[in-house]
Amino acid sequence: MDFVDVVVAVGVIGLLLRGLLRRGFTSGSVLLALVFGGLGLWRGLGPGPGWLVWPAVALVAVTVIEFVAAGIMGSRLPRLPMTEVKAQLLADSRSADGRRQLTLAVAPGGAVMMFGVWPDRASRDAVMPGGGCPVCLVEEVTAELAGPDTEALAGYRRDRAAGTNRLVVLTRRDDDGWDAALEPVQGSPKPFRTAGCPVHG
Repeated sequence: MDFVDVVVAVGVIGLLLRGLLRRGFTSGSVLLALVFGGLGLWRGLGPGPGWLVWPAVALVAVTVIEFVAAGIMGSRLPRLPMTEVKAQLLADSRSADGRRQLTLAVAPGGAVMMFGVWPDRASRDAVMPGGGCPVCLVEEVTAELAGPDTEALAGYRRDRAAGTNRLVVLTRRDDDGWDAALEPVQGSPKPFRTAGCPVHG
């Protein structure tokens, strides 16, 4: 293998493993994956080692499947104004039989991911913003429940500004106050880039 084949092989296999282990690609890495997949096919079918064809085909297939699946999932999510979602979350979190834990995150595509734990059940929901900023929603709910000076809120803002997305985990205490903590996301850590928000746009 010459130098070009080594670079293409490392790129193809690295991107394939990244897509499989991190459960998907970001919008930028989709293009990169397709470029390396194409280069892998060109080298594998032409002047390079033939075995490059199979990881290149797998990379292209995984990329296309992930891209189509993300589009389908995004189109099926309900669209709600962020003010309405915030009001529902706060009302439920403050009720006597409401959530005991609430995990919030904004997916790279802009959907608000919400995982709630009640005394008798758990639920995972997602909505697309039908108006308003999803990042503001996460920050405002965190500030309302755990307080505007909580370290988790400062950490969330700091990490997001540095280019890393986080989950905000809010846990209800016995005195009905709330604690906040940050956890890493399981998929792409790239934050959603808002548009039209005076704070995050």
